[in-house]
Amino acid sequence: MLKLLLPALLLSAGATDAAFARNAQPDVHISYHDLDLRSQAGITQLDRRINRAINAVCPDPVGVDLQLKLAISKCRRIKAAEVSGQRIGALASATRADVSIAASR
Repeated sequence: MLKLLLPALLLSAGATDAAFARNAQPDVHISYHDLDLRSQAGITQLDRRINRAINAVCPDPVGVDLQLKLAISKCRRIKAAEVSGQRIGALASATRADVSIAASR
């Protein structure tokens, strides 16, 4: 079964939304070829990897700058929404692969 990488959690290192948009960094890829996405344990591990990647590209703010905290919170929401469709696709692929294996027996 072909497993893809979940791409594109863009790293942004600015203090405002505009700075986040201007300072886009390389994509982050989340590998899941080693996970059984047909099991709850595999799905849980994938979700952990996604959350760690989001937190890495939208890191906790240092200090108490409210504008920075709001920008990072928005960054996390945007990145979670961006990867959501890819997560659903990966889970659907795992289910389809399981069905095609059963059908070929």
